[in-house]
Amino acid sequence: MIKFEFILKPITPFTLTLSDVFKESYISSIKGMFRTASIFGLRTLFGEGYSCEDMYNKTCPELTEEERKGLRVFPCPICRTYGMMGLKGCSFFIENFSEVISAKKNFNYRFLFRGPYNKILVSEKPIKVLAVCNYTCSHLIILLGLYYVNLGIIRLGRFKSRGLGIFRVEIEDKELQKLLEDINTLREKLRECLEVT
Repeated sequence: MIKFEFILKPITPFTLTLSDVFKESYISSIKGMFRTASIFGLRTLFGEGYSCEDMYNKTCPELTEEERKGLRVFPCPICRTYGMMGLKGCSFFIENFSEVISAKKNFNYRFLFRGPYNKILVSEKPIKVLAVCNYTCSHLIILLGLYYVNLGIIRLGRFKSRGLGIFRVEIEDKELQKLLEDINTLREKLRECLEVT
């Protein structure tokens, strides 16, 4: 079992919706951001074949026998890391959930400087996340996703196209922080790990 903690420090406010007051739905939103970022990272660094969603727009249990042959690994590393029907992925815990929610505030937004302002519920509180994983490569796949979150390419929440939901990632484990900052070393470690599994 691999456990690691990281902090998502907002560069811009991130949106909250009414459903976000429920911890499970908010964790799901954050996990979805990581999953999207990891799929993007695997496709960018290794090409096709490492994500069922990227190739077929389905999860591994939904694939036909022929589609499964198109993957380099089955179940794919994304489903092994983030879960699928019949296979539990990593567990994610927001360690400061009540602080994040209690720091919510209204953000005034106006489209193209026309019309009245819209009020959007946002927070600017750092999010402390604990990931607990069983699959050997999961921490590297999550780190790959965090790399693209750190660059601001993958963002959290609605209105992300309007400049919201940008984070910087900090990891207390110095070795993992170095991997997050060095994409070439992370790629090689991930390549080695994927070849073994």
